[in-house]
Amino acid sequence: MDDTMRRKDRHLSAQAANEILTKGSVCQLALAVQGEPYLVTMNYGYRDSTLYFHCAGAGKKLEIIEQNNRICFSVVEHGAVLPAEKPCDFTMKYRSVVGYGAARVIDGYREKCEALGIIMAQYAPGESFDFPEATLAATTVFAVDISSMAAKSNH
Repeated sequence: MDDTMRRKDRHLSAQAANEILTKGSVCQLALAVQGEPYLVTMNYGYRDSTLYFHCAGAGKKLEIIEQNNRICFSVVEHGAVLPAEKPCDFTMKYRSVVGYGAARVIDGYREKCEALGIIMAQYAPGESFDFPEATLAATTVFAVDISSMAAKSNH
């Protein structure tokens, strides 16, 4: 966990971070190449300190990852808006994780199937899926091995 968090009163444990990542449904990936940022929203799967993603076989994010595989990510569990008397005193209930890691493309039939199974388990726990070879051939799967992360909440 990251101990540089400014608001120590909002810091959550590593166990809470894992829970947020396990229950989440949307991940924001921040990439950068040649000083230019690129942010993309993706569905994902999470297991054993690794995030899994799938995408088309070509595109901007893969081009960027090829040049710079360092990634920052965020998963947010939204609660509710907490209104206040003054507009700038409004706040929101949430729990979030922000972390860093390195992306790697996953090759091989069995490895891709396993990674896609982890992604599907995020949205359909307990289900089993078969992935046709044609679909696997047209799909790029990549993982982000998490090197550090921090979780916080406002509840």
